[in-house]
Amino acid sequence: MALVDYVESSSSASEGEDPLSNTSPAVSQKRFALPTAETLLGCKKPKPEEVVDDPAQHGGRIRSFKHERGNWATYIYVPAGACEEQLEDFQAEAMAKLAPEVELTANESLHLSLSRTVVLQYHQIEEFSRSLKTALHSCTGFSASLQGLRIYTNDEGTRTFVAAQLDAAFTEKTTKLLKPIDSVMLEYRLPPFYDPPSFHVSLLWCVGDQTKVLTEKLDELQQLLANQETLPLAVTEVHLKCGNKDFSYSLK
Repeated sequence: MALVDYVESSSSASEGEDPLSNTSPAVSQKRFALPTAETLLGCKKPKPEEVVDDPAQHGGRIRSFKHERGNWATYIYVPAGACEEQLEDFQAEAMAKLAPEVELTANESLHLSLSRTVVLQYHQIEEFSRSLKTALHSCTGFSASLQGLRIYTNDEGTRTFVAAQLDAAFTEKTTKLLKPIDSVMLEYRLPPFYDPPSFHVSLLWCVGDQTKVLTEKLDELQQLLANQETLPLAVTEVHLKCGNKDFSYSLK
């Protein structure tokens, strides 16, 4: 709060008149300076340095939202651990097949997304986790599988993905699991999942909108994936990823 130094004459005093002339002679005419804001509040703290996004530090990726202190990138997912080795084999074969025409990068975290990537503040994380746990309390797990590939781009068109699709036979069960998750997202005024949902596991990505060239190569990639055996997906637990924190919730 700024402090004002009231040493000027009031507007009602005539020119040259001492505004303190009517005070008692016993009162000292000496004016004492008011304490400064720095004295009362301490030195002004420097603003934290702005974090400048450098795509070169993370494979050319461009952030979907500005990185700020207190913002935690958050998403909900089912891990694809049951077929992880098979998917990793496909990743290696696909990158070799398309190089150098398309420079693909393997996704390190193989999972089936059940939410968009959103932002939570640090103080919201524990409460959000409790809400999600409660919402999933009565949900039942099931066994599913992946089948076929599809090309996606992110909302900003800055990256293109090759993803394995959830077998259509399990869409209804997964949509039922999605409903309580969407309700929690809306409770926190966050966007729900895409409508209609397209359940998939992202396997490979490249910078920019490369939909056309990857679609032309899709049949070759489909053949590589077909060489793998059945790709099982165990939907037995749901995870919440907030920055470097990971919460898991077992399904019935």
